[in-house]
Parts: sequence; C-alpha cells; structure tokens
Amino acid sequence: MRYEFWAGSYGTAEEETIARFSLDAETGQITKLYGFRGAENPSWIGMNAAKTMLYSVEELTPEGRILAFRIGEQGLEPAAGLSTKGADPCHICLDEKEKHLFAANYTSGSLAVYRLNQCGAPVQMTEFLRYTGSGSDPVRQEGPHIHFTEVMGEQVFAVDLGTDTVFVYLLDAAAGTLTDTGKALRLPAGAGPRHLAFHPEIPGIVYVACELGSSVALFREKGGEYVLEAAVSTLPESYSGENTVAAIRIRKDCLFVSNRGHDSMAAFSIQEDGSLSLQQIVPAGGRIPRDFAIMGEYVVIANQGSDKITVLRMNPETGLLEQTGICASMLRPACICPVSSR
Repeated sequence: MRYEFWAGSYGTAEEETIARFSLDAETGQITKLYGFRGAENPSWIGMNAAKTMLYSVEELTPEGRILAFRIGEQGLEPAAGLSTKGADPCHICLDEKEKHLFAANYTSGSLAVYRLNQCGAPVQMTEFLRYTGSGSDPVRQEGPHIHFTEVMGEQVFAVDLGTDTVFVYLLDAAAGTLTDTGKALRLPAGAGPRHLAFHPEIPGIVYVACELGSSVALFREKGGEYVLEAAVSTLPESYSGENTVAAIRIRKDCLFVSNRGHDSMAAFSIQEDGSLSLQQIVPAGGRIPRDFAIMGEYVVIANQGSDKITVLRMNPETGLLEQTGICASMLRPACICPVSSR
C-alpha cells in the first residue's frame, strides 16, 4: 500500500514551501515526488474532492492571501490569488458542495468567504466578518483570533481563540453569506479553542481542541443549545512544562490530538455515549507537532520545530500508536493534506 500527501510549511516564496510525498507502507520509506516554490508561508493547505485543485493560505502581515493551484501532471499551476483583507490567515476549508471557501484570519480576528467558479478557483469575496472582544490571557487573548472554520451541512463553525468562543452560522449557499444562529459554544476562560471535530455518527456532539488549556472539550447539543459536558487533559498528570494543543483528528472510535511543548500525540477512545477515555500519550518523533493526518493505519505528523515529517502506526489489534522510525526532511512543515492510497 502506498499513500500520497501534500505538506505545507513556513518559508519565503524563494523556498520550497509546498511538497508532495509518497509513503510506501511495505518499504517504510517516504519519497518526495514534487516540490513547489512561489508561495510564502503556506501554513495550511487543502484540496477539493476531485483532487484537481489545491488551496493554500499565505500567512502574512498586515494582509494575507489565499492561493489556488490546478493540480497537473507536471505539478502545481497557479489559478488564483486573492487578499483575505486580514492578517495571518491560518486555515481554509470548503463547504460540502464546494461552492465556497472560508479563510480564517488569525491575528486580525476576521473571517472571509469566497465564491468558487466551476473550475473550483476563488473569484469573489462574498462575506467578511470582523470580530471584537478579548479573553483572560493578556498575551494570547488580547483580541479576537479566528483560528479555524468547519462546515457541517448548512452550519459553519468559526473558532475564536481570543474570546474562548465557537460561533455557529447558517450559510446562504446562493449568496455566500452567513447568518449568526446564536448557538455559540462557550469555553472556560483561558481555554483558547483552536480546532474542532464532529462525532462521526452522533449528531450534535462537537470536540474542541483547546490550545491554551491543553485539553479537549466535549459539547453536546441540547434543546437547540450547545452545552459543555466535559474537558479532558491531553497531558500526563506529571507534566508541568509549557504546552499548546494543535490539531485534532477522528478515525472511527479514536480521537487524536497533538501536543506542542510536550511534543506528543494523545490518543482517546470514543465511548458509545460520545465521552472520551485517554488511552495513551506517545512521542510525536519531533518538536512542535503542528498538524497531522491519518492515512490508513498511519499517522503522518508535521513537526514544525525539527524540520521533520514523522510517521506513527496504529496497531490493528490494539489500536495503540507505535513508533515506526519513518521520517522525511522538510523545512518548518506545518500542514499535512492526504491525497490518496494506492
């Protein structure tokens, strides 16, 4: 079995900041298939379902951009580049029908929505929301910081690390605009929500990765409101050093979170009622594991602080993560985007 994935990183446009890799499960080797220069700080990348377009942020101050590339036999061909009208865009996603693209501006605390043409390229900004407020951390929460958006049906969830809030909107698919539903997910003060994931089978359950609190918060929708049910730590009880949570992913009945500082992966089992039980915490194999992706039985990790992509394996019998020793070099990798398995 062979898996392919794209990786984005921090770097200048003169550096190779986007690359495509192949992971051969039989030989245990990662091979770089293609490298691209021309994008500055593409810290988050994504792809459409047809795998014909690759999208990227350019995380820049005072104004960032989104880029779109056609994926051809010879590599990436630039298709579009638009301003996000905000500083340091750090995440992009598509709606389920792939008619719109959402870009989260971290530093300036704003959210931009774009209409896509028939080819999948962004052509027009249809919505721009600017947030206000602050949190209890005077350094990290001095203002709003939109870090992530995710779409579930007609609902759009926007995660604000700065105000400990996840806002929930309704998307008007025709106009590309958002209406606030008032169903905000309120995190404890100082939690610093970063990313989220939905329960794969039970509607209304949302898991929020809290960057500043080093925890995963479980929300359940009850009577039209999202209620916080629990918050579980991603760290060993004995650890007292600095740490920030980064990415969160779900595979079947397992939930994984990456720790930066402790530099580890925390694995939870999802119980029948949606609650979480910590199973293990294992080294990520590098420093500052900013993002990861699950491909088959493998977890591929972008370790920003050690210029290295590492691979863990999920034991098919126990479900526990194991070290493989498989790795590849890349300057400041920040994001992993799976392509396919062959």
